[in-house]
Amino acid sequence: MSTSAPAPSEAATATQQAPPKSKRSLLIKIFVGLLLVGFIIYVIVDLATTNNTRRIITDFLDWVEDNPAAGVFAFIGVYFIATIFFIPGLILTLGAGFVFANALGLGVGILLATVSVFFGASFGSCAAFLIGRYLLRDCVSNLTKKYVIFEAIDAGEWLRVLVRRFVFLVAVFCRKSFFFVFISFFVEIFFF
Repeated sequence: MSTSAPAPSEAATATQQAPPKSKRSLLIKIFVGLLLVGFIIYVIVDLATTNNTRRIITDFLDWVEDNPAAGVFAFIGVYFIATIFFIPGLILTLGAGFVFANALGLGVGILLATVSVFFGASFGSCAAFLIGRYLLRDCVSNLTKKYVIFEAIDAGEWLRVLVRRFVFLVAVFCRKSFFFVFISFFVEIFFF
């Protein structure tokens, strides 16, 4: 009649059921890590030998230069995918500016590159949010339990998180303003 503790066999089966889930997630992490390392090794070996990666990128940029109207939509699609998979967009942004400026001139080319990068990044971030919100909700809820910063966002303390994220801007603005004050002081003393 006592319900104080489960039988030893029930406790043993409960602990035996927990490790496969963590073991499965560990195997998935190892698989994804090996896949990424394999891709990086492939790119390095390819660049040293056959240059297929460089040829594909060059062909794509040449195609965009030859077809600027379709190239805008292609860059939006590529930037969309890069944003979802957390691929840094600096190279894509600079490539878009270079290709469109060569194809259409500096003014119109930079404008089209800016528009394509802006819309690709915006659509990609919206898609990443929706994927995280609806498709990967269980993973996100597990991260919320694991990290305190996500709990703060869920608790409505988003302003504190925002301030923590953008506090570096104060240092950047101070550094820039001190630099301009120094330059103007230097110019005033030595040139006037």
